[in-house]
Amino acid sequence: MSFQTNQSQQTSNQTNLSHSNRPAFRVMEMFAGIGGFHQGLQRANSAMRALAHPASFQVVWANQWEPSRKAQHAADVYTKRTGLQVVNRDINDVLSDSAELQRLDDLAPNMLIGGFPCQDYSVANTGAAGLAGAKGSLWWSIHQMLQQRLDAGAPIETVLLENVDRILASPKGAPGSDFAVILASLQSLGYAVMWQVVNAADYGYPQRRRRCYILAFHETTGQHAECVDAADQARAWLVQRSPLARAFPVQADGRLASFDLGDDFQEAQRQYRTTSAGKTQFGSAGLCVGGHVWTIPTKAASVSDCTEFVGQPLPLTLGDVVAGTQHVPASCFIDDGELQRWTYLKGAKCIPRVAKTGYEYNFTEGAMPFPDRLDRAARTVITSELGGAASRTRHVVRHSDGRLRRLSAEELEATFQFPRGYTSGLSDAQRSLLLGNAVMPGVIERLARVIAA
Repeated sequence: MSFQTNQSQQTSNQTNLSHSNRPAFRVMEMFAGIGGFHQGLQRANSAMRALAHPASFQVVWANQWEPSRKAQHAADVYTKRTGLQVVNRDINDVLSDSAELQRLDDLAPNMLIGGFPCQDYSVANTGAAGLAGAKGSLWWSIHQMLQQRLDAGAPIETVLLENVDRILASPKGAPGSDFAVILASLQSLGYAVMWQVVNAADYGYPQRRRRCYILAFHETTGQHAECVDAADQARAWLVQRSPLARAFPVQADGRLASFDLGDDFQEAQRQYRTTSAGKTQFGSAGLCVGGHVWTIPTKAASVSDCTEFVGQPLPLTLGDVVAGTQHVPASCFIDDGELQRWTYLKGAKCIPRVAKTGYEYNFTEGAMPFPDRLDRAARTVITSELGGAASRTRHVVRHSDGRLRRLSAEELEATFQFPRGYTSGLSDAQRSLLLGNAVMPGVIERLARVIAA
């Protein structure tokens, strides 16, 4: 994979907008990060051109802002690698800027994409606060942007979002109530909403990354009408015919559940109840339309040939990532004196502890493969992956000369299927932070191709 220069792609963006036959999906991107969504859409365009079909997607506007940081590394990488000048401002300031909103009117987007901040939903954050958290509350920026486009008489027709799968069971005190609010929020704006949890490795991608993908269609679209019709056969539709299931085949792993959920998000939060076992009502796939929810637990269908996902029959593995490495920085290798600490952290434990209340308990955790297996996809990459200190969560592989080492930044990029060097020019800590929050372009490419079809 090669990078396109800023100038050539920027010129292409501007030129295409002047054509009457511009792509069917004119895309605005919120919480753009380093461009995983954008890269995925571009790859979908390339795949469609290879089949003599016109490109369907054009990102015309993107916003990325990391509060409390002077250096905006994600925005810099996005602009450098996509050629689109990102709007590097707080999204709340953008929403109150009449000039920027007028520019959006002129750009006429009809699709919104985004991996909205997940820190307040993530299992990596044991105190996750959900929608009440500083990051989780940014959901309302998406709601306001969709409302703004609706008020402008140009509703966003298609919405594609990504988040951690824990969003279905957030917050801890009332599992699922946050997602109920999100669904009610989208319904209040006229959307039919579907979702599906996808573990990328189940389809041959080189990282075991479970994420919830949310796809919504506005009531002005034919796809919305299809969602209404699907309600009569919700189970079959969710596991066979929905756009998400066509992109990533699944099979039922439990019974279909259904319940009412209106479009008043405050009422939805008040009335939402967990299951009798205190768990979320939302399964790993579902549909919400017309004030009603249908949801079902699913698991990935067996995939014997991964070609349509990753371009080769066999799944990509951590071994494939390592095999593509030509140079490993000396700092990645683990000194013999550190091995005992690594071995302890990766091993099984049962540690007596005492809670603040005085309650005594045993903290337990199972053993992890050490070093990591090369015949499987990489584990989920988190924001602290790169670093010299021993860690339970960091990958360790056996080098060709027998020594143990950590992954390099370029190998980390490859587990996402970003081109190697995509985040070059930054420190390992900065690259790790950006990649740990990134969206996998290959997954987005697959979703985009199905949506376009």
